[in-house]
Amino acid sequence: MKKTLLTILTFVVTITAFAQDLPTNPEPGKCYVRCVTPDVWVNQDVTIQVSPAYKKLSTVPAKFTTATEEVVVENASQRLEVVPAVYETQTFEVVVKEASQRLEKIPSRTETVTETVVVKEASQRLELVPAVYETQEFTVVTQEASQRLEIVPAVYETQDFTVVTKEASQRLEVVPAEYGTETRSYKKREYGTSIKVVPASFSSNYQVVEVKPASARWEMSDTPAADCASSDPNDCRYWCYKSIPAQNITVNTTELAADASYVRTPDCDPATSGDDCGMGTYTVKVVSKPASTRVIDIPAETKTEKRVVMVSPPTTRVIDVPQKTKTMKRVVMVQPPTTRVIEIPAETETVTRTVIIPESTRVVEIPAETKTLKRTVMVTPPTTRVIDIPQKTSTIKKTILTEDSKVVETIVPAVTKTVTKEVLQTKGGLTTWKEVDCKLVEYNDLNINWNLGSATLTAAAKAEIDAKLLPVLADGVSVEIASHTDSRGTKESNLALSERRAQAVTNYLISKGINSSRIVSNGYGETRLLNRCADGVSCTEREHLVNRRTQFRVINQ
Repeated sequence: MKKTLLTILTFVVTITAFAQDLPTNPEPGKCYVRCVTPDVWVNQDVTIQVSPAYKKLSTVPAKFTTATEEVVVENASQRLEVVPAVYETQTFEVVVKEASQRLEKIPSRTETVTETVVVKEASQRLELVPAVYETQEFTVVTQEASQRLEIVPAVYETQDFTVVTKEASQRLEVVPAEYGTETRSYKKREYGTSIKVVPASFSSNYQVVEVKPASARWEMSDTPAADCASSDPNDCRYWCYKSIPAQNITVNTTELAADASYVRTPDCDPATSGDDCGMGTYTVKVVSKPASTRVIDIPAETKTEKRVVMVSPPTTRVIDVPQKTKTMKRVVMVQPPTTRVIEIPAETETVTRTVIIPESTRVVEIPAETKTLKRTVMVTPPTTRVIDIPQKTSTIKKTILTEDSKVVETIVPAVTKTVTKEVLQTKGGLTTWKEVDCKLVEYNDLNINWNLGSATLTAAAKAEIDAKLLPVLADGVSVEIASHTDSRGTKESNLALSERRAQAVTNYLISKGINSSRIVSNGYGETRLLNRCADGVSCTEREHLVNRRTQFRVINQ
């Protein structure tokens, strides 16, 4: 039963597969390729995020600058400076004895006066009758009665008196200002904040990407059916529509569990550190009581002197000076003669008498007695002048926060991986015959000069592929890429090298949009040499170059 079902299935598949047996109306000399219209796949690039975008935080520490600042440590004030009084020494006269008068006695003086005294009066003599004479005594006042003044001298007494040698004055005494100190606070140092970066955390994951979806294709069995009666063995082979499983790749991805963050902490927190966080103090001298003056009386300076004061002025008392007389004798005619009178001249005698000029007084002015003393007299009273005391400053240093710490946020972009996957655009499976250049059915050389031991395409090699191979693939056919090496090196290494070179061409075609299902890459190593240059044979480089080749041919789908 199984065999019958298998035969029926094979027959149905064969009829369906070879509904078109050979090209109709073929032309002589032309080559045809029987193509099963392939599934048309297009490559789509799928971008997979293998690592998410995240923030990378870096801290920039706070910037500080040191500044100097002048602060007033002693306020401007004033002090009073005493301008002392200006004194000058003056001389003055003090009457130590007042002016007075004294009576100076002019003593009586006598003047001698020569006086002719008739000692014998003129008479007449009578002749013959002489006159009778008698001698009489008479008193002559030689000094008239007078008075003399006797000076009663003035009565003086010595008295003490006070002389002001320096007048009373005043002096100003400065009561200096009273100062106190104040402690002032200032911000000596500013603090910023510290930033602790919590880096982003990641978790590992993976993502399965279907790079080639599940499909199916016709495959012909290698051996014909045992009961095949056709001379063409291809007519009796089984065609199976085999499933091609989807091709997946697993891409390891990194997922962002938590993005980067930061915690800002003050460098100095009074609540926790317990200190004053950069506060400094300085002492300022301040005036608590301004300077003033008080007036101090300077008593007058005196000197006790002695002076004679007239208690009672001088007077005089009159003392009677009795007159002085002198008894003299003179002859007095008692009886004149009686005869002829002969005039007898009087006889005179010169008598010197002292005339007393009585005493008198004259007032003699007694000038006051003075004494020249010196005394200091205040010409200008003391004053005060205000002297400004400039404020005193001091330079303090303080640290100023010019820029606080900050977080520089750098976005680390997501890392993506581009995976090329094949997407079925048009379902194939129809058998068609396509005319091709007969030369393309055979192997055609690509003029690629591989560097020794290298599988890297050069720019010239890519240009060769663009010129020769891409136009062939544009017709929708499939090709085989065959790469060969020369015999130098081991067979294993040459085989691997040729496979890498064939795959390098395949990868380049895929990058140009050619579906990988239309490309078969084979490396043959040194198994298909074109000349005698096998192992152990000495050949030139030119001969070896013939074997070191890459070819392509159109293959039947």
